Amino acid sequence: MPSYDPGMATGEVFPIINSGDLGTAREYYSLVFSAVQTYQSPESGDPEFVTLAIGSGTIAIGIGTGPAMYGERPLPASGHAIDLCLYVAHLDAVVERARSIGGPVVVEPTTTPWGERVAYLRDPDGTMLLVIQQG
Repeated sequence: MPSYDPGMATGEVFPIINSGDLGTAREYYSLVFSAVQTYQSPESGDPEFVTLAIGSGTIAIGIGTGPAMYGERPLPASGHAIDLCLYVAHLDAVVERARSIGGPVVVEPTTTPWGERVAYLRDPDGTMLLVIQQG
């Protein structure tokens, strides 16, 4: 394994979720996780890319229906490649907010054998969300 070079990473790492409907995805994360939009491109009009602050973390949502800069269309989330993990203060409240707007609850809140209280939600584009209540 290569040694750690502190000069290589210069900032925060955040996931970009490719969405078929950026507006719906942005509203979902805003309503369910109290996400706050911190950036939009283009600056005016309908966005093609936004960043959202959720607690001390950041996610981005981009329109994922056409080819990206590298020339390929992103894979659809329905065959999701990642689980996005979000820590919350009140798991049951988050699950109920998701349910109230029609968001699928894949696994109801449960306590794991290692002591964490978790649930799985699915966002409007099919991204699997592992939601964990902080101790």
